Amino acid sequence: MKEDSKRLLRGMTEVRDQYILEAEAFYQEKEDPGLAKESVKKGEEAKEEKECTEKERIDKEKKRSKIQDAKKKKILTLPRVLGISLSIAAACMVLFIRSHTHAPKSGSPGSFALEGTQGENSDGATMSEWNVEEVDSLQKAKELTGFDLRIPEGKEPFTKKTFTVIGDDMIDVRYSQEATSALGYDIRKARGEGDISGDYTKYAATQEVDLKARKVTLKGEAGTYSLALWEENGFSYAVRAGEKPMTEEEILEIVGAVD
Repeated sequence: MKEDSKRLLRGMTEVRDQYILEAEAFYQEKEDPGLAKESVKKGEEAKEEKECTEKERIDKEKKRSKIQDAKKKKILTLPRVLGISLSIAAACMVLFIRSHTHAPKSGSPGSFALEGTQGENSDGATMSEWNVEEVDSLQKAKELTGFDLRIPEGKEPFTKKTFTVIGDDMIDVRYSQEATSALGYDIRKARGEGDISGDYTKYAATQEVDLKARKVTLKGEAGTYSLALWEENGFSYAVRAGEKPMTEEEILEIVGAVD
């Protein structure tokens, strides 16, 4: 009868062993009470062992899940750190390039920056950053700024002219050699007052001269001049020498031809 019952239970569905043991204990209790108790004890032990095994399995699953989560966090964190580091490196590189491109050569006569930077010019005035656009003619520069400018043709060897609009209210004309592009001098005109030269050099000599009712400030050293500044009719002007400073006569000749 017992064997038939066990076969019947297993054949009908999946039955846990503990229930089989309990069924056996039920029959054994009738035949042998001592044997029945032993069977029940075995069933309880099997149940406890099953529960321990299940608990261990759950603990292992939790541990495995924690390890996987930690790995995911590490994988996600690394690109963020790399992204921040790369952004900082890129910003530092931009600052480095800009400082080396636009900063003047300290103490070098005629050193200047084409594009204004955050710094001080020769009069201590703060220069801000401007947009710079090179154009193909003086006429185009006049159209962009809305004002006129008269300039000299240029003497040998500095006959090549380059026209640049800085911001929306300044024209810059550079005179250089055709063959080597070596800079001879530079002329600027802009609306407003102040030093628009972009020349940050501290010159040893400063001289005020009158030229055609203009009060012109000359700056240089050792009897030569690298910078001429003046204001007229709501505009500021600047003439700047290149690597080679000019005599007073040479620089004033250029000043007299600018309007």
